[in-house]
Amino acid sequence: MKKFIGGVLAAALLVSPFTQTAFANEDEEFYPDPWYYYLAEDIDGHWAQEDMENMLQADIIRGVRGADDGLYLQPEAKITRAQFTVLVVRALELETDKQGKAFTDIEKHWAKEEINIASALGIINGKTDTEFKPEMNITRAEIAKIIKLAFDPSVTFEDGTPKNFSDLKTSHWAYNYIREVSGVDILRGKTTTTVEPDSNAKRSEATVMLKRALWLEDIDLPTEEEVTGLILSSESDTLTAVNAKDIDGLYEVNELTRYGLGYETGAYEAWFNEIAVFEAGDTLKGEIVSHPSMGVEALSSHLAKVNVQNFVIDYVQTDDQGKVVDEFTEDRSGEYYLIKRDGVWNVYSSDWYKSYLEF
Repeated sequence: MKKFIGGVLAAALLVSPFTQTAFANEDEEFYPDPWYYYLAEDIDGHWAQEDMENMLQADIIRGVRGADDGLYLQPEAKITRAQFTVLVVRALELETDKQGKAFTDIEKHWAKEEINIASALGIINGKTDTEFKPEMNITRAEIAKIIKLAFDPSVTFEDGTPKNFSDLKTSHWAYNYIREVSGVDILRGKTTTTVEPDSNAKRSEATVMLKRALWLEDIDLPTEEEVTGLILSSESDTLTAVNAKDIDGLYEVNELTRYGLGYETGAYEAWFNEIAVFEAGDTLKGEIVSHPSMGVEALSSHLAKVNVQNFVIDYVQTDDQGKVVDEFTEDRSGEYYLIKRDGVWNVYSSDWYKSYLEF
């Protein structure tokens, strides 16, 4: 469905599509636009682009800022044992009061807390009894084992059909882990016949495997009404706050219903409405002029995907004299992605939110 971008959003995008200081001055607090956090410059055309972008928008993976302030996901770089451990702990929101193994090489490491959690929960082991080797590159076999331990029983591995690879010997220490994880299509071969269990995994491979595992979780699933209702309340409550010129309400709705890219986009819209519309004395009135339809396409324990169609909002902006200064339409139809964080479902991405980046 065609998207119309106008009025407040278009103005915001045109003013600051590429710079983090476009709005900054001595009197205003700057709010960075979502591009700064969620537009990776080095994955265009990469085979894992879609999955890596999605996991970035969900705040599960994070990029590295370059000297030019561009964001880079480094899809072909190797991933370390510490980095993958952190991804799993973050994705599953793992926590525990138990003490993990007392590894001597993580005392001052940035990932000490996550390594301790994963160790205490029995998800990871050290390379020796006393050393974890956090900066060592992780292998595909090690990832398979961690995923099997971390996602059992939320993923039904026993329903899979294990694949046979010519380079996976029955004597390999991860033989069963690789067969179970490949059986549900989380781990795929490097070729049709080989899996290369002992090769170092790339950041792209690790991200994609983690994303596949997250979508296969099948316990404590939300109802369809739970996720569709969240989308509708997030958008309609935002509209109510806009119409009431309730800036605190805009930020509150955003805090309660959005995450990741959705959160940053909502905060940016609220901030721009505050400084460019409300403080200028203008009034913005919006009305949903269609009957949105929602179809749930996928549900898992932590993620949901909903297709929303016919969600169109007409806006009229007037000045302090009641004169119309702008009229525009927003079509918020498209795919919506939700994530469960701290027991609460939030919208983390949608075609509408991604239009900020695409613009």
